[in-house]
Amino acid sequence: MHVHPPGEAVQLEAHIKFRDDRPHTHKLYQTARSIVELVCLRPGQSIRAFEHRNREAFVHVLQGSFRFTPGEGDAELHAGQVRFFAGNQPVAPRNMGEEPGVFLVTLVKTG
Repeated sequence: MHVHPPGEAVQLEAHIKFRDDRPHTHKLYQTARSIVELVCLRPGQSIRAFEHRNREAFVHVLQGSFRFTPGEGDAELHAGQVRFFAGNQPVAPRNMGEEPGVFLVTLVKTG
């Protein structure tokens, strides 16, 4: 997996891929304080609940519709929407739409 150096522009379309056997993820950037990852899910695909301790998460949906099941309750996000999640809160994203979906997650170290 190729992680791009900070400052390098990334063509997102080149990294959008969908797999039948599992979700596709691609880490775009990583610095000492942050990670940016692209996540692609086919309709009905999900990722098991996970948390990012000591990080804050910002999710930006690029296409499709997702349900994020965090500890504080379900959140539905659609293309063009952004939401913050506390990193110590387990989140399980699921593509609830009828089309493939893509979102970016930016993780920022706290403290």
